[in-house]
Amino acid sequence: MKKNLQNIFSNLKPIDYVFFVVMIAAFALRVYKPLSYYYYGHDQDLASWFYLDVVKNSHLRLIGQETSVHGVFIGPFFYYLLIPFYLLFAGQPYGGLLLVAILSLLSVFSIYFVFTKIIDRKAGLIGAIIYSFSYVVIFTDREVVPTMPVYLWSIWFLYTLHLVLARKQKSAFIAAGLLFGLVWHLNLGLAIVAPLFFLAIIISKQKIAIKNIFYFLAAFILPMLPYFVFELRHGFIQTQAIILGGTSAADVSLPSRFGRLMQIANTNARNLLWGDVFNIPDIWAHGLILLLFTYAVFKKHIKPRFATLLVIWLILYVSFFTLNAINVSEYYLNGMVVVWIFGISAALAYLTRYMRTFVVFILALFVVINLYRFSRYPENKSGYLQKNEVVAFIAEDAEDHNYPCVSVSYIVDPGYELGYRYIFYLNDLHANQPSSGSPVYTIVFPHTKVDRIDKSFGALGLILPDYEKYSHKKEDEIKKSCSGNNANLTDPMFGFTK
Repeated sequence: MKKNLQNIFSNLKPIDYVFFVVMIAAFALRVYKPLSYYYYGHDQDLASWFYLDVVKNSHLRLIGQETSVHGVFIGPFFYYLLIPFYLLFAGQPYGGLLLVAILSLLSVFSIYFVFTKIIDRKAGLIGAIIYSFSYVVIFTDREVVPTMPVYLWSIWFLYTLHLVLARKQKSAFIAAGLLFGLVWHLNLGLAIVAPLFFLAIIISKQKIAIKNIFYFLAAFILPMLPYFVFELRHGFIQTQAIILGGTSAADVSLPSRFGRLMQIANTNARNLLWGDVFNIPDIWAHGLILLLFTYAVFKKHIKPRFATLLVIWLILYVSFFTLNAINVSEYYLNGMVVVWIFGISAALAYLTRYMRTFVVFILALFVVINLYRFSRYPENKSGYLQKNEVVAFIAEDAEDHNYPCVSVSYIVDPGYELGYRYIFYLNDLHANQPSSGSPVYTIVFPHTKVDRIDKSFGALGLILPDYEKYSHKKEDEIKKSCSGNNANLTDPMFGFTK
């Protein structure tokens, strides 16, 4: 054991030690002020309810939450990953923050490993620096949502394409099967680039060994077992919904959709690099990335066949979301970001041969800019801490007034009434609908929605019950309003299906 460790450390280069420092910095940026920056909303509430259903109800779930396509659910893989971290923190939802911090650290290591294998150590280190310090990547990594590992998936798909071109067919087929099997669990949009695997086989002019097809199928079926079991039990409702969901037509013209898509891509490129620090048109950032990518290809620091696959990767994203009726948001294009980082890293790694000091200066400037952006990030005044505080106050106030239960109403914009139910559960609060007749507490966000609030919890406001009204009620009337089921536990939850 001691000899093996000595061998490992003897093979390390100075650049590897720099990478270790980068990893430490990356982890620190992703765990800094964890609760203050923790946005706890509907997605996180659903994940908490998943944990509760599995652990408390012993219900081995086959699906996660329902997606924006009715009848299509995201797979349960990420939710099951969360369970040990919930248990580690006694059922508190902030356990998920540690999971995503670990996954993001794995992404940093994967960038270094994969880029080093495809190009060289310099490209690996540069890629790790960009990924670790980019403001937008940091806060994407901090989101406790099933789509969070999309970057990680994309990094390893990049490596899978490399394995195909390197004629390491067995490893490539196993990796591809596993990655394709995880698409349902992370983001169905990742399937957009699936054709690249088969195109890589054609480009490399390989004959496929039959045994490798079996390896592929075995690796694919394993993560997809929950999907197949669910579909057999429920008449293939997801499969039908996916097919029908992809055939809808949009009212917006193709040029308009393409224009909006490119606007989003340009914004994503600017956010990856410098954000709003410089008043430079977004298209310049996107243009710079493509210019660096082209330079790396021209200098053959990205091999021609691999470059062809990466260009088609970007074209597939643009084509799919231009032709499809989906209303595209920024995160839909996250699968392009890894290709951008790869292109930048390849170009800068090549430039170190001639302009090492200049490259170091550019990277240092990038780090400083993004640390500055990070330092300006506002603490969430309506997130987990504030929601926990307002619910804890309601529970305490209800106990002080001998209310066996309460009801909660909301004066908020649509959607902002979600994200409270698991916190009610943690506070052992019997929370009904206002129509039940139970004492009503009203949560307000933002404060400007009303003329008066009684208590303030950050950006959240609370209007207390009319105590006099309920004091005039007979005690048995309030008890009667609380005699039924706890609506917080029994009412249906949007996006959650048992």
